Amino acid sequence: MQLQEDGAHRDMGIDVARRMNALNARFYRENAASFSQTRRSGWPGWQRCLEEFGRREGAATDLHSAPCEMTCHVLDLACGNLRFARFLADAGLEGVSYLGTDDCPELAAGASLPSTWDVSLRRLDIVDALLAGDLQDELGTAIAQAWGGTAAGPAKADLSVAFGFLHHVPTHAARLALLRAMLAATRPGGMCCVSFWRFMSDERLATKANATTHEALAALDMSKGDLGTSDYLLGWQGAPGAWRYCHSFDDAEVDELLSDLGGVARPVARFASDGRSGDLNAYVVLRRP
Repeated sequence: MQLQEDGAHRDMGIDVARRMNALNARFYRENAASFSQTRRSGWPGWQRCLEEFGRREGAATDLHSAPCEMTCHVLDLACGNLRFARFLADAGLEGVSYLGTDDCPELAAGASLPSTWDVSLRRLDIVDALLAGDLQDELGTAIAQAWGGTAAGPAKADLSVAFGFLHHVPTHAARLALLRAMLAATRPGGMCCVSFWRFMSDERLATKANATTHEALAALDMSKGDLGTSDYLLGWQGAPGAWRYCHSFDDAEVDELLSDLGGVARPVARFASDGRSGDLNAYVVLRRP
């Protein structure tokens, strides 16, 4: 099912990684409206994440009230059309201070959130910052602008999430740096939730991914050796030239990422959910010690 040959794991080079990020930026800019229309509802896995957040030490378990005793700070990386924020609002969460970051503001055009929320949206090219080694500083600046801080230090998130985004981050090093930056932006005792798309585990999606990758590589004058292991180029609704870079995860890779985090965070939940098969995404919920 994999496009790449068997062998040691490999990553694409930095120049190709930047090219893939530019390809994705163009894709979302040009297809924001049609893409957003297909991403209106929440994912089943989000409910489990919210339940884990509600079960954290000392927190309320009633999801129809704010899970934080005071203002709940939520950091949403690659927030897209704000559907996770709308999911939280539909769950009845109040007292939310929400910070969403994304590089495609067109996706969030027209989205509305509760007037009682404190909402801040910041434009941020997360992948570019990762490749430059600047993401932690960039997030720190965005948080300081949105939430400020006290003499004890800058404000941090009670809950930080990255859903439907890790597959757009090229290279293992950048994916690990993303997790570390998210955890650094999360307060001690807070939680970090991420999803890992596993589209190559689905035969139908895998067949399409192999076909569109071969087609896109030819159109972009690239070879499969330019990409890393489990890297693909996916199409969109048959539109000519509408390619986006995506990485498909497996359990071994998620294991490696968690191992490389060391003692920075403690996994409190790991499960599969979403899609027709009920396991198209792998989820990890981490708590900062």
